[in-house]
Amino acid sequence: MPTLAPLLRALRRTIPSRAPSGVAETGVPGVLFFWIDRHTPRSPLLYDPGIVIIGQGHKEGYLGDRTFHYDAETCLVLGVPLPFECASHGTPEEPLLGVRINIELPALHALVARLSGKLGLALREPLALHSGVEPLRMEGELLAATARLLACLADPLDRQIVGPAAVEEILYRVLRSEHGRVLYALTQHQSPYASVARALEVIHRDYSTSLAVEDLARECAMGVSSFHRAFKQVTGETPLQYLKKVRLLKAKGLLVLEGKRVDEAAFEVGYASPSQFSREFKRYFEVPPSEAQALPYSDGLLQV
Repeated sequence: MPTLAPLLRALRRTIPSRAPSGVAETGVPGVLFFWIDRHTPRSPLLYDPGIVIIGQGHKEGYLGDRTFHYDAETCLVLGVPLPFECASHGTPEEPLLGVRINIELPALHALVARLSGKLGLALREPLALHSGVEPLRMEGELLAATARLLACLADPLDRQIVGPAAVEEILYRVLRSEHGRVLYALTQHQSPYASVARALEVIHRDYSTSLAVEDLARECAMGVSSFHRAFKQVTGETPLQYLKKVRLLKAKGLLVLEGKRVDEAAFEVGYASPSQFSREFKRYFEVPPSEAQALPYSDGLLQV
């Protein structure tokens, strides 16, 4: 079976950074390349909607009572943003190498509209609630489309023409897969899954304000108990647990990437009390916020 590792190693050689881990633009909109050449222990981070494809090395992800293994044979498909815990496995001799394809809703809507009525009965039936993240085998046409995407990155004109076409094919192959609902359901506005996704948009936009579960449920035209059940089914968290984790992860970014003081970060993410923020930060990350720079995924890898 063909592998992506040689293409990813060739891409890594074109990037001048000698940092042990990092993220780089590929020249194709919405596609990021990342590398990690060390073991990174399990630690919280925030995953945005996207497809995480690894060609060399492997990761484990943890969400509630679920564990995900993704590597050269399995990618990870996320339809909604999720506070995740992740461990990464790479070495200087054989670094973890991969790409992340962001999910752009306008492009997804346009693709589903073109395929209207042709995606199969399983997707067109009324949509049951399901998780917002699933592993998917990297094989067949999905693997071939990803190889075309990576191969085109070496040529500027190929990046411009072949790159977006390869990304669209990857989305198409995921939509047609056994876990196509993770993306397809986002385009079905009346489904509970899409309603939860809209609530997540509100949380990520307004996380620093006072958000009540009742207001989020009303935004989704759902009762509070129904919204609570649907939210946990999709994200693996209750709404309040999710909001707390988002605030703490956003605060980590402020501390690590922007050099904010602890009290500044606390207030910016919605905490009225820096001492309460420090307690909850330490409980979540197992170090006080003053030591955030030492945490895993503190060098630009906050979302991959």
